[in-house]
Amino acid sequence: MQPGMAPAVGLLPARRVIATAWDLVTSRPKEVLLPVAAVEVPVSVVAALVIAGALTTVLRDVALDGQDRGYLALLLIVGAGQALFAQVAHGAAIVSIAAVLRGKPVPLAGALDPAFTRMGGLLALLVILVAMSVLLALTIIGLVLLPYLVVRLALAHQAFMLEGRSPFAALGRSWALMRGHMLRMLGVMLLTFLIFLGPAILISALDGLVAGSRGMQVALQALVSVVQGVLAVPLVAFASATTTVFYLNLEDAARG
Repeated sequence: MQPGMAPAVGLLPARRVIATAWDLVTSRPKEVLLPVAAVEVPVSVVAALVIAGALTTVLRDVALDGQDRGYLALLLIVGAGQALFAQVAHGAAIVSIAAVLRGKPVPLAGALDPAFTRMGGLLALLVILVAMSVLLALTIIGLVLLPYLVVRLALAHQAFMLEGRSPFAALGRSWALMRGHMLRMLGVMLLTFLIFLGPAILISALDGLVAGSRGMQVALQALVSVVQGVLAVPLVAFASATTTVFYLNLEDAARG
């Protein structure tokens, strides 16, 4: 185990979970950041090239104001692909981080292979979570219950990647693991949100740099997309680290 978690067998408070995750990101960047970067950066580059290519060929006459259906469809398709590969990056980071915390680091391929092999399950897990969230968001009661659901299912990816469960079984496993630990996880998620707030605003603000002629806008949009993908790497890695630390801490405490 990392110094931040050992030799404690009891449950770590939210701030210790965050501190341990931060220590992992800063002290073990190869194991924590590289699995995410190896997926997110190439995907961001490909996504930027696809959008730029479409806007300079088949969609060369559409306005870049988000009102054209063709342009919106392009962004939706590319965004869906990026979301899928973000799940793969998250899964690879979980495998690598868990290996470090267990004292048995794996090479990059050892983290990426399980995530790509189980890409179909990761997609299914993403679809289930998004569908549940959308259905709940349709009603007032659902909106109230949505944060509870998000916290209760926060460890589904860990159960899926580290226990080899099916998507539905992973959701059930997270539901069971979180019994009695909701407030701690809520604290972890709130602290993570506060840490993410500044970088997220910066990443969003980069879109405001896209201006000028149409050709300039297309080129800048592609560049900004790649930069945003690079900046997202430590955020995804840190989010993966916090939940994985939490998950392994629960397992250690259960074993006594």
